[in-house]
Amino acid sequence: MEITRQLTPGYTLPSDATAPAKLDASTPAKTDASTDAKSNEVRLDVLQDAMRSLPDVDMDKVAAAKQALLRGDINTDIASLASSILSYHKGSDV
Repeated sequence: MEITRQLTPGYTLPSDATAPAKLDASTPAKTDASTDAKSNEVRLDVLQDAMRSLPDVDMDKVAAAKQALLRGDINTDIASLASSILSYHKGSDV
């Protein structure tokens, strides 16, 4: 088992929250900051609701980690683990 930085979302966003609105040459750019802020606030509310609906603990991953430990697939060398943690937090995943 290997620690990686790639995150996979456990939910899907509504289609209107995933991509910014496209503007063409005939559409004037928004200049009203309050309208922009309101739009961002609504989008943020949708995202926060999606985050609240996620479980606190992914029990499937917990079970997989337990099984990997039992099989011996996870390296439990403390020096190697400490080195991996330091590399991860320094941003040098080499």
